[in-house]
Amino acid sequence: MRVGDIRTLKLDQLHWEDSTIEVTQSKTGTPLRLPLTSEVGEALIDYLKSARPQTAHREVFLKANPPFDPFKGNNLHTSSLLAPAGRNTISDRTKTRHPSLRHTLATRLLEKGTPLTTIAEILGHTSLESTRIYAKANVEACGA
Repeated sequence: MRVGDIRTLKLDQLHWEDSTIEVTQSKTGTPLRLPLTSEVGEALIDYLKSARPQTAHREVFLKANPPFDPFKGNNLHTSSLLAPAGRNTISDRTKTRHPSLRHTLATRLLEKGTPLTTIAEILGHTSLESTRIYAKANVEACGA
């Protein structure tokens, strides 16, 4: 998921009964259905029960300080998300982790032999060239 998709994620998009998250990608407009793993589900439940302020907003993630509104724009700063859990240890120069996390995911999937086309689908890319940039791979290494 891209940062814009996480920012706008709503409670109704979490499908606990079939362990999925369904969004329409903000960048491409493409519907995306992802598995809601037990690890992610447990972290979300912990956040919803222990850290998320009581509010009528349907967005999952809200600002950590009053007013507890949804995030605006396409920036989610790591410190804003971690502060309610008392885990605000990220320095100011490393607040946004989104590109780094996407690069790491692409690289690890590639190392495990995941086809480049599958990695592109996971990352929501319509072009394999975009995926190659994240994976820092060439055509021969990926078998594409």
